[in-house]
Amino acid sequence: MENKYDVIIIGAGVAGLNAAYELASKGFTVAIIESKPRNKIGDKTCGDAIGLHHFKELGWEPPSNVIDHKYKGVKVYSPSEKYGVVVPGEGVSVNRVKFGQWMLKRAEDHGAVLLDKHVLVGVTYDENGIKSVKVKPIGKNEVIELFGKAFIDASGAKPALRTKLPLEWPISDRPYMTDYNIAYREVLELEKPLEEDIEYAVIYLNTEIAPGGYWWLFPKSSDGKIVNVGLGVIWGVNNYNPRKKYEQYLKNRFKGKLLHVGGGMVPTRRPLPTLVWKNVGVVGDAAYTVNPVHGGGIGSSLQASSIVARHMANALEEGEVDEYTMWRANHEYMHVYGAKQASLDILRMYLQKLSNEDFEWILKNKIVDGRTLYDLGTKASLVEEIVHNMSALLKLLSRPSLLNMLRIVKNYMNKVKELYLDKYPDTPDKLQQWIEEVDKTFDEYRQLIKYDPGSRVLW
Repeated sequence: MENKYDVIIIGAGVAGLNAAYELASKGFTVAIIESKPRNKIGDKTCGDAIGLHHFKELGWEPPSNVIDHKYKGVKVYSPSEKYGVVVPGEGVSVNRVKFGQWMLKRAEDHGAVLLDKHVLVGVTYDENGIKSVKVKPIGKNEVIELFGKAFIDASGAKPALRTKLPLEWPISDRPYMTDYNIAYREVLELEKPLEEDIEYAVIYLNTEIAPGGYWWLFPKSSDGKIVNVGLGVIWGVNNYNPRKKYEQYLKNRFKGKLLHVGGGMVPTRRPLPTLVWKNVGVVGDAAYTVNPVHGGGIGSSLQASSIVARHMANALEEGEVDEYTMWRANHEYMHVYGAKQASLDILRMYLQKLSNEDFEWILKNKIVDGRTLYDLGTKASLVEEIVHNMSALLKLLSRPSLLNMLRIVKNYMNKVKELYLDKYPDTPDKLQQWIEEVDKTFDEYRQLIKYDPGSRVLW
């Protein structure tokens, strides 16, 4: 085994494998550290859905044999399930194991080296960045030290690498517990195939079943027999247990042969203040590159990893890898996805304050339509017609609190979007001042809507 590489990547999820492919295809030596055995790479608990627009933006698409099912769009239902709205937009359900194995092969075919069944146990660094990482083969007493010119943390929602770095480095950010949802899902072969919504990914808004999140039904086969059913709940509030919620509300509703089961944690917040620092890049769930509202993270993780890998490659070619030579990665990501994410973080907290009665009222009275929700998801803009529609209906239905709150949400979504697009710092030297302005803005907003973020994570 070699112990020196150009880039060492922690984590073989979609973000880590895509970064490995991007860098190895340019001729750099790349090592991927992964705790799972090779044949389990790709085995991750999630909804498995991804919008096709992400692949168009990336300029590539996976082979057809990793795709289980195709969607025409997303349906969103009210708590009673009497009212719904169709959000247009083609997507696919991927077989996560096949997708992961294909991405691994693609990276290895270009020269990347996988160290599976290895865990990160230590990091050596100085004021210039990381010098080496220490990894331990699972089940063995030996510790291996690997040296690199650059490092990428792609280790997931509970980051293995950046949490071992100095707290004064901005990539060591410690979020609030409420910035995460914890999820549980089952993949089933149903006794009775679905008869409706087979061509749509379906989301159900119900604060009793999924407080602070939603529950979903994603078909995974054209005959309606294979489905992905699960739910996510806000972490750090009332000790909600997603598995217990599933067993209480959904277990008896969807009966069939259990094909896969699992739980996990998803960051549902704005991105890290910077995806690069010193000679380190952070991508995927480790960098919070997940849509805060619907929790989708495959596409945005791929986009972030491509951006960071490309700028890291340029810095390696220049012979100087640090936050200055890689800084444009932040600007590119904020324009592609990050600013939208940050703006939707404002909306996410508002939605988590709403009740079943609120959701029922909004969908029953058609306050939002599919196009509006699509705009929210793709542009993170609260269109004026929502406020206009609510204003007209409030005269008849007496819901002034919803309208007043929505005005606050709209104002702060715009403020945050401006911070991440127009005011993002040109150089790393101005980052701390920008972080303070962002934190002040979010603190103001939380106080206005009376949102308690809870405690910060301890890792």
